Amino acid sequence: MKRIACYVEKYNFSYAREAEALYCFKQTAERMGHEFEFIFRNDLSEIPSYDAVFIRATTDPLYTSYVVSKTAWELGLKVIDDPESIRICANKIHQYRLFERRGVPCIPTVFLSKEEIHHRQISQIFEHFGKPVVIKAPYTSFSKYVEKVSCESSFREIAKKFFRRSDFIVVQKFMPSRFDWRVGVLNGEVLYVCKYMMPKGKWKHGVKRRGKPSFIWGRTVALKRHNAPEELKRTAIKACSVIGHGLYGVDIKEINGQYLVVEVNDNPSIYRGYEDLRDRDLYEKIIRYLAD
Repeated sequence: MKRIACYVEKYNFSYAREAEALYCFKQTAERMGHEFEFIFRNDLSEIPSYDAVFIRATTDPLYTSYVVSKTAWELGLKVIDDPESIRICANKIHQYRLFERRGVPCIPTVFLSKEEIHHRQISQIFEHFGKPVVIKAPYTSFSKYVEKVSCESSFREIAKKFFRRSDFIVVQKFMPSRFDWRVGVLNGEVLYVCKYMMPKGKWKHGVKRRGKPSFIWGRTVALKRHNAPEELKRTAIKACSVIGHGLYGVDIKEINGQYLVVEVNDNPSIYRGYEDLRDRDLYEKIIRYLAD
């Protein structure tokens, strides 16, 4: 029997589908003979009393979740997500350079500093990538700080806003699609496969409502992992191999039969009835990995 701590924040229980998935993890662990307890910020001193830590709160090197990860890692506990995975997935520039070095097929991408934002550079990007292009801040999650621009003035405006968050910005070729593939991978094994559909008339899975802080999300369409294209799964596994052996969600575009990695995310979303709809054993596989 192993004692597994699941680090969460209050917001993890604000959406019913996520809360139900968290309780599925707890029920699965207990059915397998393990203890599974939710811990919060006030419980960090108790980490040494556990055998493994499963982080479900949003991860970032500046968040409490990273302190939890690093503490568990230094104590020799099995932890999802490990601190190295958090650092790499939080920094898209580092991640894309790893993809390039290891030959992972990905969307054409360049990185720009503030000094490189000038007319000639912007013109060359539009000439090379076409219009529009996508601009991202290197530290992004849930489709935030990702914008599409079609002219130099909007390019400069978005770049200026994103430079408040980072010394560099990410610029990518715009590749429209009706959906992004999402492949969940754990320790080099595919856990689940689904399609994150774009809301009607939109170009990304999550779009902020005009004048409101909330988002509109597209549908999630799950597939049985053994029915998903083999090349898709191989691409996802290769992308994860350059980061680590943890739990990842890989976003992939399918363009003219070619699979191009958008990014690899640590701490991927797992909502009851969405990612787990076709492959319910993902709960057991994750618990088994933590308890091993």
